[in-house]
Amino acid sequence: MSLQQIQQHINQIKTSYQIPNKEFQNAFKHFESCVPFLKSENQEQLNQVYRALKRFRRRLENELKLNQTDYHAFVKKWKSLNITFVPLVYDVKLDFSKKIATLKYEDLINVNFNHHHYTSREMLKASMMIFQHLEVEQYANYNNLENLLTQINLNYNIVSYHNFTHAFALFQLLFCVYEKSDLKLFVSKQDIFAALLASLSHDLNHKGVNNLFKVKKSKKLNKNICEQAVLESMHVSTLFNILAQNQQLNFLHYLPNTQQQEFKRILVSSILATDMGQHFNIFSCFKDRVNATIDLRENQNITDPLIRYRGFNKDNFDDRKFILNVLVHACDISNPCLEWDAYMKWSFLLAQEFQDQTLKEAAKGLEVTAMLQYKDKLTFFNGQTFFLNTFVLPQWQTIAALYPSLIDLPNEVKRNLEILEEEKKKLAN
Repeated sequence: MSLQQIQQHINQIKTSYQIPNKEFQNAFKHFESCVPFLKSENQEQLNQVYRALKRFRRRLENELKLNQTDYHAFVKKWKSLNITFVPLVYDVKLDFSKKIATLKYEDLINVNFNHHHYTSREMLKASMMIFQHLEVEQYANYNNLENLLTQINLNYNIVSYHNFTHAFALFQLLFCVYEKSDLKLFVSKQDIFAALLASLSHDLNHKGVNNLFKVKKSKKLNKNICEQAVLESMHVSTLFNILAQNQQLNFLHYLPNTQQQEFKRILVSSILATDMGQHFNIFSCFKDRVNATIDLRENQNITDPLIRYRGFNKDNFDDRKFILNVLVHACDISNPCLEWDAYMKWSFLLAQEFQDQTLKEAAKGLEVTAMLQYKDKLTFFNGQTFFLNTFVLPQWQTIAALYPSLIDLPNEVKRNLEILEEEKKKLAN
């Protein structure tokens, strides 16, 4: 095989997001046959071949795990790679007797839905149920939408936390928020469709490392990158690459220009809003505007132009987009809004991912992020207390002030804070 042919294969893999399963074996044979030749001829191209093979393997892994839960796929892979589990992972217990065989609307508006009990294929089916309930076929053909969701699923990785199950959890909670509050009276059907699609796509190709890791790695390699929203920009790019590589799935082309632009703006801004580095800027603005909106709700005769300007107006597209951005971000860090056991499952799995990142940092000669290292359960619980009090509770209390029917969510955070204090006392004695 010539270098030109090898390069053609590599370019095809770089741009292909929908390679049929039957082509994997032939592709592996082609690339494996290139390795001996490239070892002596072209080291850079050999590195490209290795990266292409890695991408193929990841996609094959994802195809094979469609009928598995992400939790079981992660455990199986970590055992095969001899990666050490943090002690917390052994406390993750799944009770499949609670799994609902045939999901209904009532199950999908349950905030404490047991996400870890369901396979990728089952979550994809549930996602379509939600979109069908919202009657979004006026925007996207259901068959094409189902295929698009499958491609989105196949572009997630097997990691302990930032996998498709996490994306579905965000998606499903946002649907609950929409159905249980006056949000459905404020945003349009197209708006919520865009935000829900952003939810399912918001961590595409996440490899279990954070923005800081990407920045440190790029500096070591002397690469210049934009150091803001590194991952989130990549997630957006991956989604649009999926759409670009299969025009049949790209329903945006069929929308009128204005609708297309508004859909894209919500899609992109909602994914970018999941960057924790933007949390305080977004929350500060949101809190100020919620206070103005409540003032206007309680006294419609207010004439102060500043208050009237700051209050949310459903006829203003930017206001609808901003609220959806806030809610996507809030749902992204909403594990503490769940009942204790479900909240702990997610938190334990995130602790594993943090620990794995520190091991990768050490292996690559990067400065190890000490705060991500697992030390002991008391330190872990203290970290959870800080996170809930600093980020989660204030945000969800403000959301509940705007939409009072959602008050159970911040109240659950308060109950979990009480349990955390009880658990810390037990460990301290």
